[in-house]
Amino acid sequence: MPPDLPAQSPAPFKNRRGWLIAFGVIEILIGAFCLLLIAFMALALVVRLSRTPLPGQTPEMTIATFVMGFLVYGGLGAVFLILGVGSIKCRNWARIAAQIVSGFWLFTGVLSGLVLAFILPSTLKQQGKIPPEQQRQALIFMGVFGVVFMVLLPAVLLVFYSLRSVRATCLASGLGQASPTATTGRAAATPPGWVIALAVWECLGVTALFPLVMLKGQPVFGIVVHEPGAIILMTTHAALSLIAARLVYRRDFLGWEISLFKVLFWSASGAVTLLRRNLIEVYQEMGLSEQSLRFFRAQPHLNSVMFVSAVVGFAIPMFLLLYTKKFFFRRGAGAGPTDVRPVPPTSSVN
Repeated sequence: MPPDLPAQSPAPFKNRRGWLIAFGVIEILIGAFCLLLIAFMALALVVRLSRTPLPGQTPEMTIATFVMGFLVYGGLGAVFLILGVGSIKCRNWARIAAQIVSGFWLFTGVLSGLVLAFILPSTLKQQGKIPPEQQRQALIFMGVFGVVFMVLLPAVLLVFYSLRSVRATCLASGLGQASPTATTGRAAATPPGWVIALAVWECLGVTALFPLVMLKGQPVFGIVVHEPGAIILMTTHAALSLIAARLVYRRDFLGWEISLFKVLFWSASGAVTLLRRNLIEVYQEMGLSEQSLRFFRAQPHLNSVMFVSAVVGFAIPMFLLLYTKKFFFRRGAGAGPTDVRPVPPTSSVN
């Protein structure tokens, strides 16, 4: 009888704690930059209100713009500060959240770059006072800025936090170098990454309230609903988004159904609006300024850009919904699907 061979121990992983701290500092700097933008906007608001309003402008619109920027950049700043602290502490939830945020950031950067490629050249040509050389320099600057800060930076974050050695470092730090069995149990308790991504997407539904700070209405199936109907409609949408996000994270099938309903409802509404109404008329009813309306009127590719945006806005959540459906279970139908997967050993290559 051949002698028993000793059991092979898992391959050691390369500890990435130092890199996690470094990337956490980068995320904290990004959050601080967002908060710095709010400070500059507040300073600009004070200067603006201390002067006589220009023709066609009112201080109220400037205040609304500041409130909008405060909500957006304040939220982003808080998110990156939290992610940075979590990364420094090597928390696995921070790693997963950083993957999701950087993935959305990268996608948004690529999409906005394509949109600007259509809109920016024609916009600069409309400014007859800008010489062609300055237009070319502006295009180069905007292109470099967009590639570095909207594509390369989120891509680096996404790749780093997706490394197996980073995942192993976070799990080992959170479990105090626990045994593989304990590690497997901990991993099973966390929803799959795609489910978390869908929950984050639902949380973003709260941002639907932000435009109401500056606009007077919301288009629904070709009809622009004004206040207070628009406030009630979008508040209901935001509330449903938060409920769906919580249920999705718990992998309750009701959350999946709410999310599917919202996607189908707003996609159908957008399609009817694009087919039945002139977009400039819709924007005018929504309360856009005359300057913004002149900008949209001068865009030859406006309909194409809005159509592509609508398709993408439908495709992303539908992909998440269709792919993640297998992870959900109906309440009262048992414990639900299990997702117990052993943590793969990581080599020192990554």
